[in-house]
Amino acid sequence: MFRKTALICLPLAALVVLISLSLVSSWPGNRTSTQKEIPPQEPTPSAFRQLTDLAGRSVTLPENINRFVLMRGLALYDLAALLGDQLDEKLVGWDSSLQSSDRDAYDKFVARFPGLKQIPLLGDSLRDGVSAEAVLALQPDVVIAGTYMVGQTKCLEQLEQAGVPVLYLNSDDPFRDPQKSLLLLGKVFQQEPRAREIVDWVDREFAVVQERMSGLDGPIPSIYVEAGTSGAGRYGNTFGSNLQGQRVNWGSILSQLRCQNVAKDVSGAYGMGVIQPEFLLTSNPSVIVITGACWTAHPESLRLGYDARPEPALETLRQYENRPGWSELDAIQNGRLYGLNTRLGSHVTAFAAVQQLTKWLYPREFSDLNPQQRLQEFHERFMPIEYSGTWMVELKAP
Repeated sequence: MFRKTALICLPLAALVVLISLSLVSSWPGNRTSTQKEIPPQEPTPSAFRQLTDLAGRSVTLPENINRFVLMRGLALYDLAALLGDQLDEKLVGWDSSLQSSDRDAYDKFVARFPGLKQIPLLGDSLRDGVSAEAVLALQPDVVIAGTYMVGQTKCLEQLEQAGVPVLYLNSDDPFRDPQKSLLLLGKVFQQEPRAREIVDWVDREFAVVQERMSGLDGPIPSIYVEAGTSGAGRYGNTFGSNLQGQRVNWGSILSQLRCQNVAKDVSGAYGMGVIQPEFLLTSNPSVIVITGACWTAHPESLRLGYDARPEPALETLRQYENRPGWSELDAIQNGRLYGLNTRLGSHVTAFAAVQQLTKWLYPREFSDLNPQQRLQEFHERFMPIEYSGTWMVELKAP
């Protein structure tokens, strides 16, 4: 009996000794230099991230954006350049602004991406016609809007209260803001190298004008720019400053070129308002530019864009020469009445608008500029749709 007990105790004693030696050798002070430490585990990436939008707000977004709603349909240009063939893969809803005020662009994108036609149109965001309930039903990871909607759109306020991230883009300063917006979108969709490539290319196009214009001297030409929404029969909006006194969009462009904007004191919502005809005639601008697009509700408007043809655009432009008193203006007498697509000033394509305005203001000094060719190259490099149509026209002196 004793022998049997002894046989059982011996292995137990050996086990105790082995455990004791193991504990002693593992004590920090007793480790040898050859022993390897287990590296600390990398922390698990957070499922969320924080970005600062162009309204200066901190926005918390999911790491991966799989569903987004576009409350500024006109921003499809910038998203198309960034996302390319993947443009329609994550878009689950958008407002109707592209369809109503840039129809040929809408048709062009739908022809290239037929799935866009199946994506719900949510209404007119400019008229606060989008329902928060309709957006919530789409379960977006983020809603993309424009800074001009801040505090102006009840739907966006309701979405934020419901916990839906709203990200604001900006285009007030066309020289810089579209690039900032694109870089922000690059972060949102994890396409930062692509965004940087586009922005660097665009910045070089702006530099062509900025560097050379800084060396100009001599008389400063005056200019009047009017939105051709209503055609020649009624004065349309011109571009001065918004109700906060800021130069935005076309008003911002003109303030940064070497020119005198005769409508700089006109103010209104979104930086637009109608000039007094008598004041314009007295100002006698040396250059007049009418902006055009494809406004479906205004068949009399100046049509420019992807589906526009030069002959009808020129015919519409000629009607402006017949406005009371215009035949006496220097711009008309010298054949300096022009048409320019209005959407160019709101997107990353603003470089083409700036180059064209500069060439019209200083035709001799910038005769080598070819903004139409640069716009076409931008499409070939970055856009998933082909360049087409008529974007800029000019009437020659008789």
